[in-house]
Amino acid sequence: MAIAESFRLEDGFSVYAGVRATRDAVVEDAAFAVAKLGGADGTDAAEKIVAALIRPDVSIIMLDGCIVSFYNWIDGEALYAKFQKPVACYVFEEPEGRVEEAVRKLFPDWPDRLRAIEKLGSPTPYYTKAGYKIYVRSWGIDPIYAGKAAELAMKLGKMPEPLRVARIMAAGARALLNTLGLRLVNGH
Repeated sequence: MAIAESFRLEDGFSVYAGVRATRDAVVEDAAFAVAKLGGADGTDAAEKIVAALIRPDVSIIMLDGCIVSFYNWIDGEALYAKFQKPVACYVFEEPEGRVEEAVRKLFPDWPDRLRAIEKLGSPTPYYTKAGYKIYVRSWGIDPIYAGKAAELAMKLGKMPEPLRVARIMAAGARALLNTLGLRLVNGH
């Protein structure tokens, strides 16, 4: 299973898309949710998607980042505790080091927000056989095994295929909402 998002700052919300895929990355089902940009509802949105897609044979929940939606976040530990499936959060670029500074500047609730973000932990670098470097946070699975799981699902480049498809679907859903002129109130 994989969850990714798509947003534009002017929209005020982010569309999350999730896919359930087989081990060879064939997509079987999809689900969507929304979260507020700069909100604190990223974990709730991810939980809705997992609840819609979960089956006993799901072996891992892959996240395209944990700090998402303009400093919203997805708590991988909470997903692991609730669904009892390993959770891996992947970042495909060098993590930015100015998160704390930005959060302090932008959000009045910065102490609580920083605690939640710091709870995610530091990512572990993982090097694929093809020479890609990805960063992994994980719960219920060793980061090295989470990196191997991502590598097994890579078809085009360094992103696992289910995450790549989820990202495309999230962008398409966001574009559709904008084309239809739909505006979400309070991110919902």
